[in-house]
Amino acid sequence: MADPQEFILPAKYTFTPGMTLMHETSWERLKKLAEQAQNSDPDAHGLYIYNDFFGYAILDLVDRTLSSIHTLVVKKKWLDAFYAIVALTYFMDMNTEWLQIDNGERVDLTNQAYSALVVKTLHSLAAADPPLLNEATLPDLEGALKAIAQWAEDMDGLVGGPYGVVAKGYGKKLFGERTAEEHKRIKEAQDKAYERYVGSLSDAQREERGDLTPEERKAMLSAQDDEDEEKDEGVWFDGASADDVNTKDDSFKITPVWKAYKECIASFPDGPMRGPCWDLTEWSAAEKKQFSLSNY
Repeated sequence: MADPQEFILPAKYTFTPGMTLMHETSWERLKKLAEQAQNSDPDAHGLYIYNDFFGYAILDLVDRTLSSIHTLVVKKKWLDAFYAIVALTYFMDMNTEWLQIDNGERVDLTNQAYSALVVKTLHSLAAADPPLLNEATLPDLEGALKAIAQWAEDMDGLVGGPYGVVAKGYGKKLFGERTAEEHKRIKEAQDKAYERYVGSLSDAQREERGDLTPEERKAMLSAQDDEDEEKDEGVWFDGASADDVNTKDDSFKITPVWKAYKECIASFPDGPMRGPCWDLTEWSAAEKKQFSLSNY
């Protein structure tokens, strides 16, 4: 008989090499984005093109993903929109170069577009009949809400956005009855489930995915525990109210926000200022030669 406190990996869900529970659709989208980002990184190809090349290349991927999410929202495909938002949230956190580009308005409007799509999707999942914003439907829901709230906090000081208040509000509303001890137990159960999952993979599969060794994972978890104890921040939605889900803000209004965002994008060229495209694997040797670091 299974331990009632044991976490069983749900169907169509996986763990990332970073031990994050994620729907397979989100994971496949995140992997593709990461590969495309790698293909556009001048450093990875021994090139120097211009300062903001990589930042705008990442922003191009963010733009394309936001457009995909917007299409899903228009079609009211709320679960698919959520899966894409999860992938984009983790991708942006992994690739922050786009925040440093030379156009603050573009960063601001991109963040507002993300904000509007996130809030609309969360509200629509919650309002669905039957409701879809729950762990039975979305086993990674708390982790996703936490990631969204953390991204909003990371953006604070740049352009910020109250969508983090909404995410924390849903955290409080849906998971507020859980104690810190229960959160710890759930995390430990998921960590054990990850160990079982990665143990079921072949050496080749683990190497291809980039999973850490057991020793590396142990060290990482120990460092995380030490950091959590040092911060002593409690539960990630501490200080939030369930009523925060009803927060109103102009950045949540999809129609005007999306219009301003698309108008801004239209004022920029489709590709880089130098070179044929963002994907450096599609450049010829001759096209790369003038930008090679060996020239310096």
